[in-house]
Amino acid sequence: MKILIVDDEPIILNSLKDMILHSEYSDFTIFTADNAMDAYELLQKETPQIMLCDIQMPCESGIGLLKKIYENQTIDTIVIFITGYPDFSYAQSAVRYQAFDYLLKPITQEALLPCLKKAVSSWETDARTRKLADTLSQFYKENHALLKKQFLENLLINPLSGFSTDLLKQSVSLGLKFSRFCMIGIRCDMNNDKLLQNQEYYIAYSLSLFINQEYRNLTSCYIGNIVYVLYPLEAAAVSSHSMDPIPDFAESMNIYARDNLLSSITVSVSQPADSIQQIPRLNKQIMQCFSFDKAYFTPENDNIIFFDDIDDYNTNLLEINECITLLINAIRARDTEIAGQMADSFLQLIEKEDPSIQRDALQLVELNLHCQLGNSLTNPGDIGYLIHPITGRCMADPCSEQSRTIFHNCVANIIQELSSISSRHSNQLVNSIIDYVNKNYPRQIGLSDVADHIGRNPSYISRLLNKELHMGFAQLITERRLAAAKDLLANTSYKIADISEKVGYTTPKYFHQVFVSNLKMTPSDYRAIMKQF
Repeated sequence: MKILIVDDEPIILNSLKDMILHSEYSDFTIFTADNAMDAYELLQKETPQIMLCDIQMPCESGIGLLKKIYENQTIDTIVIFITGYPDFSYAQSAVRYQAFDYLLKPITQEALLPCLKKAVSSWETDARTRKLADTLSQFYKENHALLKKQFLENLLINPLSGFSTDLLKQSVSLGLKFSRFCMIGIRCDMNNDKLLQNQEYYIAYSLSLFINQEYRNLTSCYIGNIVYVLYPLEAAAVSSHSMDPIPDFAESMNIYARDNLLSSITVSVSQPADSIQQIPRLNKQIMQCFSFDKAYFTPENDNIIFFDDIDDYNTNLLEINECITLLINAIRARDTEIAGQMADSFLQLIEKEDPSIQRDALQLVELNLHCQLGNSLTNPGDIGYLIHPITGRCMADPCSEQSRTIFHNCVANIIQELSSISSRHSNQLVNSIIDYVNKNYPRQIGLSDVADHIGRNPSYISRLLNKELHMGFAQLITERRLAAAKDLLANTSYKIADISEKVGYTTPKYFHQVFVSNLKMTPSDYRAIMKQF
């Protein structure tokens, strides 16, 4: 590992170099510079991992050098400033340009080595992170088609998550953002008794593989004996085979299945869609096509059924049912924005129906909400209070402005109540964690001890503390120990070494380091200041 020391005072420069060479870091390659310009050249040429840099130097300050490093995206050196007490006016600039730490003059080996250890650990962690990021990026490039296939499978197998904002973002990152598309379902049928039983599953696998290889802009997967294809309906050609949409594609699939797989297929085509979150609805349309009795109509092509050709099926009812599913799941996720959109879509859909169907749809919403709230609320009265206005006050005219307002208010109130329940539960857990720390901070406790105490896993506790308190467990216990130490320094005559032990630190040296790092002064200075009041 390489380290660069920058200081215009030769005595300090040589002293720091000597401290490092006579420590566990003696194998470091050390470079030195006595001004910012030479230091910047060394940074670009030698790319040291760590730089110790004085703030006040002639010509250009350490802050100016840090600003250059910050603006140069190719330099990722960790910067530790060397400064005296008068230099605190530079702190804001140092934070702005992401300085790692600073050391107060005069610098001792006891102060330098722990700071170096922390910097080395941070650089190694960042290096592993960068390596992992590069690996993931390479994996993404090499497995892009596979990731799209798995994404489509997830939406088909777990349709209730189709509304998720995170999933929508994921679809964009995978290149599945289409202004207009449809879904094609290809059912593979067994028509050769001489082949193995359940051959249609292998045929579906083979057909999906053929599509993914030959039609690079299509995304395909298979579930059971059905192949699903996301088919963009945009101006660009979907492959080199054909510009024409679906009939030519379906015929190509039919020929391939017949000539290479000795099988017949049936192709179902959904209505057009403009959002990936509509896939569950498109899947239902495909299933409806497969189950439709061809005796009721004669398709132009015996192997293709378009959902739009099924003229005796009320497609609006299918959309209403799907919209209710998306609304309930948005409420479950406490997503007010998506829930509001789904509520609007639901009201627009039922507006097209007879009053009896409108009332049935409202009752279906109430039934779903009752089931959802039953998982969170134990008092039936509370459940009734939240959902009764939907059927109690909207039935007479479900699509009036008053009913729309009531419906939206009910959805918002339910989300607020569910969020409040989650928040109360989180607050109780956080209070339990804080209480445990308050009682046990003098001991050597860790995240696993708290996890055992409250019956949660350590990673959950870590996420909870970061979400609710914006700090990790280590910072929480450090703040509690320092609060106790400040009280003992100000109000007792205990020796600093004894105070260190009483608040949970294993050595006075480590206590001194933590105190200076957090309060910008030594324990002795803090005691001296407090005695003046």
